[in-house]
Amino acid sequence: MKFKKLVTIFALSSSLILSGVIVINNSNSQTVQAAKKHKKTKYVSSKIKLPAGYTRKELLKAYRGKANAKFIKASMKGMQDNNFSRTSAAEKVKDNKRKVNPAKLTASQRKELAKYALKLINGPRKQLKLKPWVYSKGTEKLAIDIASEYQKNGRSIRDGQHYVPGIIKACKKNGLNLDDNYVEDMAGFNSKYKTFTITKMKKNIYFGIKQMIFGYAGSGESGRHKKSNYREWQHAGDLFNTQGSKHDGDHNYFGFSISKTGRVYSMHFISVPTYAVKNPQYNQGFKP
Repeated sequence: MKFKKLVTIFALSSSLILSGVIVINNSNSQTVQAAKKHKKTKYVSSKIKLPAGYTRKELLKAYRGKANAKFIKASMKGMQDNNFSRTSAAEKVKDNKRKVNPAKLTASQRKELAKYALKLINGPRKQLKLKPWVYSKGTEKLAIDIASEYQKNGRSIRDGQHYVPGIIKACKKNGLNLDDNYVEDMAGFNSKYKTFTITKMKKNIYFGIKQMIFGYAGSGESGRHKKSNYREWQHAGDLFNTQGSKHDGDHNYFGFSISKTGRVYSMHFISVPTYAVKNPQYNQGFKP
C-alpha cells in the first residue's frame, strides 16, 4: 500500500492512497445573505463542471506539488463558475421544505445525500473520461461506523487531522485490513442549529467537494479570488484516481455519513478502491 491520504491543516489527500480534510467555517453564510435578497427561488440541477485547462495531466503535476499558473487559473475559474453553494437557488421545491438532523440521519436521508455527493463527483469524472464511482451498501456501513468512531471519541474536522485509530478500527470491523487512512476525505461546517433543509445540506456538500476538486484552501467563498488560497490538490487526485500509481484511472465504491461534536459537523466522504476490494491482502471480508 504505497500512497496514503496525507494531512495538512487544511487537507489530507487518497497501492492505496490516504484521504483528506477540509475545514469549512460558515461556508454558506453568503448563501444565507443571498436568500434574504431574493424573493423568488430559482430551481436548478446543481452540478460541477471542470473548466478548460483542468486535465488529468495537469492535475497530476498539481498533486505532486507542481501546479503551473494556467492550472491554478483554471481552478480559480472552476471555483467562480460553479456557484450553487453561494446562491439562493435550490434543486427542488421540497428541498426547501424538508428538514433533517445531520447527526441523526435516517437511512433514506443518508442515501439521498450520498447519491447527491456522488453526482457531483461523477460529473467531472465523466469529463475526464473516468469510470464513475459507485454507491454501495458496504461502503455506506463503513462510513456510518467511521462517523460513529469520531463522535463517541469526541473527534471532528476541527482537530485538523483524521482520527486514524477510529478509521482503522471501523475498517477492520468491516473486513478491510488497512493500517492507516486510505478511505476518508472530510469536510465540515460549524453551526448552532440542529436541523437544516435539504437545500442547505446540499450546499454544504457542494462547497466541500468543489473545494477539494479545485485545490482551494480558503474557509469560505469570499476568498476564492485570492490566488494564494489555491495550493492543495491531493483531494482532487483522490476523487479522480490520479496520483501517479499503477492504479490511476481506477474507480471506487462510495458511502457518506456525518458526525457531530459540539457545534461541529464533520462530513465523511468514504471511498474504497476497487483494486483493494479485489486484493485478499486488504479485503478480508468486506462486501461492497
